[in-house]
Amino acid sequence: MFVLFSWMSQYIVTEGRDLFPLLPDAFKGIKQIGCIGWGSQGPSQAQNLRDSLAEVKSDIVVKIGLRKGSRSFAEARSAGFTEENGTLGDIWETVSGSDLVLLLISDSAQAVIYGNFRI
Repeated sequence: MFVLFSWMSQYIVTEGRDLFPLLPDAFKGIKQIGCIGWGSQGPSQAQNLRDSLAEVKSDIVVKIGLRKGSRSFAEARSAGFTEENGTLGDIWETVSGSDLVLLLISDSAQAVIYGNFRI
């Protein structure tokens, strides 16, 4: 579907659930996806990934990585991510154990911690 804004038109995907069975191929070789951050992007992207992968019975783990002591731990737990089931932990533990990392923190936070990542 195309939506017309005053300055541009934008194509918006409104369907595609029939393509979910292709997810395991798209993520071939990935056992864990680390989602770093729980701000404006983290909750939506992490839950969408987790639920989409669960729908196709994938065993890929979606794990949230947060700063130690972050208030966002409670919010992530309320969305079903927990330390007990291995889907919630600190940033560095999550990054080191993930095959794919989504860095979903603010630009200013990225500037502070990016140098700590080893690629």
